[in-house]
Amino acid sequence: GAAPPAAPALQVDGDAGVLIVSVRANSPAAKAGLVRGDIVLAVDDEAVDDADALAAAILAHDTGDEIVLTALHGSDTVDLLMSRATQFANESDVDLSLAVLDAVVDIAPDEAEAWYLRAKVNVLAGKPERALSDLRRALNLDEKHYLAIADLGLVLEQLGAKKEALKAYRQALAVNPYLDDAQAGVDALEREVEGQDI
Repeated sequence: GAAPPAAPALQVDGDAGVLIVSVRANSPAAKAGLVRGDIVLAVDDEAVDDADALAAAILAHDTGDEIVLTALHGSDTVDLLMSRATQFANESDVDLSLAVLDAVVDIAPDEAEAWYLRAKVNVLAGKPERALSDLRRALNLDEKHYLAIADLGLVLEQLGAKKEALKAYRQALAVNPYLDDAQAGVDALEREVEGQDI
């Protein structure tokens, strides 16, 4: 049999394939073009659903054999992982959703939507400080992301920063005046902080 695969993997989901978390330089995986963040779906047209299945499929070949991998790269990977993270969050598996989103922001740190989604899941996980950090990252990448601005208001309000929350809600409404939650936040906070320096 061949040497163990040079790309350790993490099972993402039964039908989603295997997320590649690292690739050794000059390994057969690297020479084949695999990079961290790719998702291997099949080896020689046989689906792989976890790291063990991927390793077994590769080890079934002799060194030097040609192996045909079906994999997702780049934005396809990010899209699939974002979809899975949303699914896990909707199924109340917040820890798994956060683990997947940690991988997404690692492989696509310039993807504002990934930081925004991770912020939303951090709110669900009861981690508003981490959500605040993620929202700020999202807004550094896309300052007009009105949902991130509105959720920034929500998180700041939860943290007791009412003046800052009111400012965020107003900024969100300046970008998109049809945000009911942001308008409700403005209405509630204007009354609460009225008479104070806003």
